[in-house]
Amino acid sequence: MKEAIITDLDGRYIEPTLIADSVTGVFERMEPIRQDAVDAVGLAVASSVQDDHDQSKEPKTKLVGYTVAIPLPDGLYEPTFNVQGYRKAKADYDLAYVEYLGALAKHDPSSGKPAPQRPAPVDASSYWSNGLTEEEIEALQPKPVPTELDQLRIENAKLLLHVAELEAKSDKHTEATNELQSHNAALTQDHATLLLQLAEKGVI
Repeated sequence: MKEAIITDLDGRYIEPTLIADSVTGVFERMEPIRQDAVDAVGLAVASSVQDDHDQSKEPKTKLVGYTVAIPLPDGLYEPTFNVQGYRKAKADYDLAYVEYLGALAKHDPSSGKPAPQRPAPVDASSYWSNGLTEEEIEALQPKPVPTELDQLRIENAKLLLHVAELEAKSDKHTEATNELQSHNAALTQDHATLLLQLAEKGVI
């Protein structure tokens, strides 16, 4: 026995199941169509007058999903199987293989012409894919926890940044102080010049 995957109609993973080792491919899952109480009564009445042929008919069924007997790759999130894509690829391969066998039967090795090339088999597992987007997968990933060394590096970087900010503020303060001192010196010089001019004019 080996594992196969039960999917819904869109090929989305539902649960695993066990099948025979020799079984491979994609198979439809059918279920009987459920009848409500009224339909059940009507069916019971109608069945009493049906002929033998009608009574032998199988109940109606509907497609509810698939059994995918194809290996599921590891590491997929909410795996989804592309049923239609696989079936088309398989049909194309089967047709190409029949054509290959026909060409091989007609091939004459003594003709010197190359023998027909066998078509590449379908990589069935490649039709499994993630059912989540890259953003959804990334959101599920656990955030890395920093080690003690990483934490020390972070704290050291914060400390260095704080020191740099203090030095920048100190430089600005020194620059402002120097500017104020220069301004005061200019005012003092202007005041001395004014006094000299007044003295020369005999005002003081």
